[in-house]
Amino acid sequence: MSAAIRGAPVRPRIHRAARTPAARPLTRARAVEAPARAEKSTKQSGKGYRVGVDTLNTFLFREEQRGVVSGDLAIIVNNIAVACKKISNLVAVAPIQNLTGLAGSSNESGDEQKKLDVISNDIFCDAMSDTCRANMIVTEEEDVPLRVEAISGDYIVCFDPIDGSSNIDAAVTTGSIFGIYSSGECQIFEHDSVEEAMEKCVLNARKSGEELVCAGYVMYSSSTVMMLTVGDGVYGFTLDTSTGEYVLSHDDVKIPDPGQRIYSGNNGNVDKWAPEMKAYVRYLQLGGADRAKGPYSYRYIGALVGDFHRTLLYGGIWLYPPDKSAPQGKARLLYEVAPMGFLAEQAGGMAMWGECAEKRVMEVVPEQIHQRSPMFVGSSKMVRELQEFLEDRAPVYRNGPRDEL
Repeated sequence: MSAAIRGAPVRPRIHRAARTPAARPLTRARAVEAPARAEKSTKQSGKGYRVGVDTLNTFLFREEQRGVVSGDLAIIVNNIAVACKKISNLVAVAPIQNLTGLAGSSNESGDEQKKLDVISNDIFCDAMSDTCRANMIVTEEEDVPLRVEAISGDYIVCFDPIDGSSNIDAAVTTGSIFGIYSSGECQIFEHDSVEEAMEKCVLNARKSGEELVCAGYVMYSSSTVMMLTVGDGVYGFTLDTSTGEYVLSHDDVKIPDPGQRIYSGNNGNVDKWAPEMKAYVRYLQLGGADRAKGPYSYRYIGALVGDFHRTLLYGGIWLYPPDKSAPQGKARLLYEVAPMGFLAEQAGGMAMWGECAEKRVMEVVPEQIHQRSPMFVGSSKMVRELQEFLEDRAPVYRNGPRDEL
């Protein structure tokens, strides 16, 4: 039986010539042969993709031909891309369209909603309804999963419509995160009450990251960039605003290992972290295992998309441990942590959690759809060094941090 839940809230479908300059004459004394105009060069990947030429549609078509993605999944990803174009435009004009500031409400996670949180959520939900390929939507801005009509596909689509929305008013990097899960079983019987049907709906939406078939994010910054994995590597597409197409810009991305000596995390909360994590930060500030190279650089944007994107391209490590005010962490497992973990692993990195960063975030099955989780993500070498530090040396510091290590 389809996972579309009878009796659950149903969201109705909503249909809505270049001038050539004159050649300068060459004098006899300085006559030289003009260089031939270079042909436009393109970098071709091992799979035959051409950076700067191939579009997202081309990529999805070829991956479908190779049997990596289904036609239904390709339609969902395309609709997400279109939704993110709309959101990108809204983010760009937010200050002059009265789209900054609070909406006057809060979401299920207790966060105050910005105006663009609400608008972007509607854009995403409408886009997924229009595909008729997803039968369930889970979003940060809705209390419970939303049932939508699906003629095929039966995917569960989870998303954070605007990550880092507190940055919008200052025109700092924001983004959208999404994860697409396989459907699974959801049996509803005639005698089930609405409450029982909803409970089964929620249960079916509680997926581990290992059931992701696609994940990605779209970053709204100096350019609009989609980073995407369908389980066969990570690829990036930059929106060409002159054509409206997402064009391949990052081919088969791998996190540099170890990459640049960078660590990221909210330094303002370090005093709330466990003593061993405080000690680890101090360890990096003193230069880590190789002090001769000087201290690690600290970088922090305050939006998961922006900080993860930098880590994906430059390497290093991003720290999001639990703290005294958020003992379970702050990022949401289903539609933030698991999708980013999938991307990291597909790019050759690691995404872990636990007291000694020993557990994969991809293996966690959430107990509720808005469950939070800590995460340590980055280059494999940096994450393994964190694991070794916490396992071998952290017990020394659990009675309190020290100035020197």
